[in-house]
Amino acid sequence: MNKIYDKPIIIQKVDEETERWRSIYTLHAHINKSKKGDEFLSAGAIQSKQTLTFDIRYFKNIEDISLNTQLYRVLYNGHIYDISDYDDFMFKHKNVRLLGVAQ
Repeated sequence: MNKIYDKPIIIQKVDEETERWRSIYTLHAHINKSKKGDEFLSAGAIQSKQTLTFDIRYFKNIEDISLNTQLYRVLYNGHIYDISDYDDFMFKHKNVRLLGVAQ
């Protein structure tokens, strides 16, 4: 089954000197809800954060995210997602899956 990369996303990187976010890539992604639910305990109640997978086509510059996920985030549909994982399946350099956790 071929994926359809039809959802516009923006990848931002934080400037470590100014601590400001700037948009560096505007891409199209295949987006899906992650099977991993990120649940945590807050004030005695279980809270949940939305976790999405962003599948994008590989390109050389995207590799920097793999070693520095904390410096990047995804903007999608008016929401901010911290990147918690980068997966270049079997290092084939075809597609990259970013795991994003809503702020």
